[in-house]
Amino acid sequence: MPGRISFVTLDWDRAAARGDQALRMPSTGHQASPEESAALHRELEEASGGLGASRGELEAAGQAEAQLAAIVRSSDDAMVSMTTDLVITTWNHGAERLFGYSMAEMVGRKTVLIPGELQEEFDLILQQVRNGQPRTYETRRWRKDGSLVDVAVTLSAMLDPGGALVGYSSVSRDITGRLKAEAELAAARAEREVLADRDRIARDLREQVVQRVSAASLALQGLAARIGAPDVRAGIEAVIGELDDAIAEIREAIFTLHRPAPAHNTPGVGVRILKVAARSADVLAFTPSVTFSGPVEEVASEEITEHLLAVVGEALSNIARHAHASAAGLSLSAGEELVLLVHDNGGGIGQVTEGSGLQDMRQRAEDLGGTFSVAERDSGGTQLEWRIPVRHQ
Repeated sequence: MPGRISFVTLDWDRAAARGDQALRMPSTGHQASPEESAALHRELEEASGGLGASRGELEAAGQAEAQLAAIVRSSDDAMVSMTTDLVITTWNHGAERLFGYSMAEMVGRKTVLIPGELQEEFDLILQQVRNGQPRTYETRRWRKDGSLVDVAVTLSAMLDPGGALVGYSSVSRDITGRLKAEAELAAARAEREVLADRDRIARDLREQVVQRVSAASLALQGLAARIGAPDVRAGIEAVIGELDDAIAEIREAIFTLHRPAPAHNTPGVGVRILKVAARSADVLAFTPSVTFSGPVEEVASEEITEHLLAVVGEALSNIARHAHASAAGLSLSAGEELVLLVHDNGGGIGQVTEGSGLQDMRQRAEDLGGTFSVAERDSGGTQLEWRIPVRHQ
């Protein structure tokens, strides 16, 4: 543009001189020739067209500058320019929102946003920018209220047309939300890894430790039956009791690994059922097996848990009083429904009376919109089924 404006100015000067010459010609009695008049006319038209084009370019440049200024003013990013001495010369609305300082408070003074422990970092990056290397980096800056904000900063050098450094421009963006999301994602990954480790440990305990301890307990039971000395038999039976207690504790630990307790540290339904089953060993003379499947912790509200614990306790008490069983088990599964099954290998259902607690278990299921049934198993013994819809949680 500068070269073209200079050219147009020269054309205009030449045309003006020719025009002045033509104006003076009548006083000398000289009449301009048609050729001279046509040349003068062409030169005037060229000069006028050049000036019009230059004016259009200047207007376009002014519009572009105004548009850029509007972008800077309205940007959510904090846009700041500084002299080579780091004195602030411009401060947009985004900077006011992010840092809390008004334009009047900041223009004309050096920046006060850099924490002392990050000054060395800023000085190093500033030197790189002076050497022609724009830098984008993540750091922290002070706000007016004394808090720190996490920002991504792009720092660039401002050069004049000759390439000399005249200042710096800084664009800062609040990345607090992004860093929070990244931290939450990292925590979720870590939690998944911990849960995977818990599942592995629980599987090892269930498939190796519990089976080996159970086998040892059964072997001791067989050995005790063949020993005549009462004191020796009593000692072995005491060890068997300790092993059974250990199995119950391991099972409780396995379930806790699979289903960590809620944040408020109240034991979940699984742990509480395991404790009920472990306590029943005193009256059953054996520890019933317990299994879980599905999201039972998510489904079982406190109300449902209280009903479940009552039903489990009553069912195991019935086995102890009436079944004459040597083994029993219970399972709790969650899907479309929450289903509790309790079975034993005893003498069958026999004569069922209201005093057996079955009516109470049935009433608890019906109160929650569910069903209750009890029947003899084909393989011998009895199975109780207590079923409620999940929507009642």
